[in-house]
Amino acid sequence: MNFANESDFAALRRALTGQSGVRSFVVAHDDRIVFEHYRHDVAPDSLQDINSVTKTVVGLAAGAALREGVLPDLDTPVSRVLPQMREHGFDRRVQRITLRHLLTMTSGFEWDPSVVDECVLGPCERFDRDESRLRFILSRPIAPPGMRFQYDSHAMQLLSLVIESATGRTLECYARDTLFTPLGITASEWIVDEDGHTFGGRGLMLRTRDMIKLGQLMMHRGAWRGAQLIDAAFIDEATSVHSDGGPPMADAQYGYLCWIDPRYVFAAGYGEQFIFVARREEIVAAATCENDDTPKGVRDLFAQHVLDAF
Repeated sequence: MNFANESDFAALRRALTGQSGVRSFVVAHDDRIVFEHYRHDVAPDSLQDINSVTKTVVGLAAGAALREGVLPDLDTPVSRVLPQMREHGFDRRVQRITLRHLLTMTSGFEWDPSVVDECVLGPCERFDRDESRLRFILSRPIAPPGMRFQYDSHAMQLLSLVIESATGRTLECYARDTLFTPLGITASEWIVDEDGHTFGGRGLMLRTRDMIKLGQLMMHRGAWRGAQLIDAAFIDEATSVHSDGGPPMADAQYGYLCWIDPRYVFAAGYGEQFIFVARREEIVAAATCENDDTPKGVRDLFAQHVLDAF
């Protein structure tokens, strides 16, 4: 089926109209936007808080840095890029964490994603006074790296620091130069921590149409309008299963900072922010929702009214 007109999405439109928690929902097929829904108080140009969808964007930035040759091999210990990690007092296992461990959420640190820590949400006064954010991250209890999946937003700040150290630019600047500008993403906001480093775990704001562009970059294996922004092999690796995953998305497996369903890969953020990529059907969809834990059923809406309708 080729999505041709509004009638193809009549059922989805009705479902979204009845779901007040969904702020926006956009679908692209064969690189063409074929459906858009915005709640009455949201405009197409509104920047949306995408929460942990940010992590997938960080993964794409890491892929761009690998292609440019400024980031070392993924099996390189992070401590070779961040010498601060070799300080005395840290568990010896900290020095065994590799870039691949960060991308696959297998660094070994303990973190409970169900407990909201204000210091993972933005700049934190505690780190202005008592300790650095980096020392806090590295001083947490840790199991041997690579042994198990543990969703860990704090560890994403290590990847932000790695990209900054390797490229000489903050993560935000590097992503803008290598991803956003080539993709035509001209509006974004991204929070920084108390020391001015871009947040890696969350904090990026984008327009929903621009979330679609990031999904299309993934669908086309790192290529965009004739330019290869990320190596195809990296995208293939990123969207392949590296673990069975776990909370907060217990029914999906995990690749490199993205989730994997049998029918599609997706980026996900708290409150049901999503980018969906169904490569076989050449479908990309993006959704943003109220920033709360009220169920909106966005994945079911995508499966039933987009994928199943194809």
